[in-house]
Amino acid sequence: MAKLSNKFFVILSLVWNRSLIVWPCLLLIALNAQDAPAKDLDGELDAGRIQSRERRMGPFKIEGKDFSVVIMELKYQGSSMGFDKTVESFSIVDQEGKVHFEKSFPIEYDDGGFTESWGMGANALDSRGLKGFRVESGVLKEIPPKDHPGAGLVLYYGFVPNAPSSGGSCQVFALKGEDMVPLFRPLTLNGKIYQLEPGSNPNGRRLFEYDTMRFGVRTRWFEVVVPLKVFDNLRVLPLHYHLPYSYPAFDVVVKRRPSEKDTFVRFFNEPKASSIPRHLIIKKETKVEFIFAYTRVSIKSGSNECVISIDDMPWLKVRIDGEEGFVRDAEDLLALGLRESG
Repeated sequence: MAKLSNKFFVILSLVWNRSLIVWPCLLLIALNAQDAPAKDLDGELDAGRIQSRERRMGPFKIEGKDFSVVIMELKYQGSSMGFDKTVESFSIVDQEGKVHFEKSFPIEYDDGGFTESWGMGANALDSRGLKGFRVESGVLKEIPPKDHPGAGLVLYYGFVPNAPSSGGSCQVFALKGEDMVPLFRPLTLNGKIYQLEPGSNPNGRRLFEYDTMRFGVRTRWFEVVVPLKVFDNLRVLPLHYHLPYSYPAFDVVVKRRPSEKDTFVRFFNEPKASSIPRHLIIKKETKVEFIFAYTRVSIKSGSNECVISIDDMPWLKVRIDGEEGFVRDAEDLLALGLRESG
């Protein structure tokens, strides 16, 4: 009888212990089930709040063929403006429906809407006026400018809304044989992508001189304007006629706020830290002109993107009351009325 009693208590103990394990597990499963729809884009809860739609840009006529950019957008019902829609993916298709390129964007959201919203735009690249050269009898001669309304396609994308000069990405596509292919990975920068000039048709844009696009790369003090030759593997195109030093020269954009008090600046005759500077007095009425930025520029290509990089502290060529020289250090930039940002 004692053995039977002991066996009964052992069984009862096992059942009790198992219930201690099972019930918390069931509770966790129930809690996770409540959270699951908020994490699953295809869940039943979000299926009614997040809706997908197709939008098209184009058609763009590239070398006689029509191409469109097909965008898949997501709309978050009930969220506030700026958090209510985002681009999920896009593809480049031809007039027969063949997909030449496609790309998806990461989607993040919470109960208030999309935490990061992607936007994009597209333009045809106009080849009117693009210069070429050929060799005839050992002499380099210029080819007359082309007159073709479509040479490529440029796409822009990034987070929206964004502040001016806060950065973004762009990518240029061109026909190689029968295929529309990217000439480089998405080019990303912290700064400004300069808008191209209008082309010969309403949705077209024309490249800048020497077949370039321009990018305003930000330093902490000013913006360096870097031209890139897009039909030549993103080759940096410095102002080659201003290369008396080891640094290439680039245009510069500076916002100046003169000081109310007199100060001075160390003025170098050449962009070398080893040279001996002279001191110039800077007054409120002193005329200051910013001519060029001298800096090394590189394009770092990763697996997913390309990034333009420059020196942290480029040399600035400055004209002060008619005298030309160079400055670089923070205290001299402050004396000239520049302010550090970012």
